[in-house]
Amino acid sequence: MVQNPTIIQRILFVGMSIFLILQSYWIFMGLEFVDNPSWITQLIFALVFNLFITGVFAFAGFVLPTEKLMPSKYYEIKDAKKINFWFKKLKGEWFRNFLLKTVWRKKTAQKKFFDGTISGINNFEVQTQKSEFGHLIPFVIISLLCVYFAMRGFWWAVFFTTLVNVIFNFYPILLQRHHRGRLARLKKILILKKKK
Repeated sequence: MVQNPTIIQRILFVGMSIFLILQSYWIFMGLEFVDNPSWITQLIFALVFNLFITGVFAFAGFVLPTEKLMPSKYYEIKDAKKINFWFKKLKGEWFRNFLLKTVWRKKTAQKKFFDGTISGINNFEVQTQKSEFGHLIPFVIISLLCVYFAMRGFWWAVFFTTLVNVIFNFYPILLQRHHRGRLARLKKILILKKKK
């Protein structure tokens, strides 16, 4: 997320989102003229659609409060134990470690997400919501795209698209919900300390 984005940054990032929407649309429309594509072509479909559709929401989310498009109730964690159970069961820690060794390996990048202070907790919570929304909508759209691929008999595209979608959209959603479950517990502890 760009902190306090300028008008130029907003225009640039929203423009990139619009560009990716148009590219995705034209590629999708072009699929009408494709018959019996090779598995490599179907792999390219999977990568391009995942990259472009997720990119639409990533760019917009950098400069706009996109997380507010979902009701606040959606972001509430009602059963942190269940989230934690599935996080462990689905090896969410592996995905988290992958991010820490690649995208978030620099401490400065991590501090933009959460600076480790009590005052940074609210910002961290907003960042988890923003990140979750930025993966949730692409996850749904790409899942619907898989239905279309299945109807066309593009089974390799279904397989590759689902695989990439699960790794790069489902796991980030699970991770952000896991973060908020831990935050909810931390907030309860802080409230109890204040009362004492």
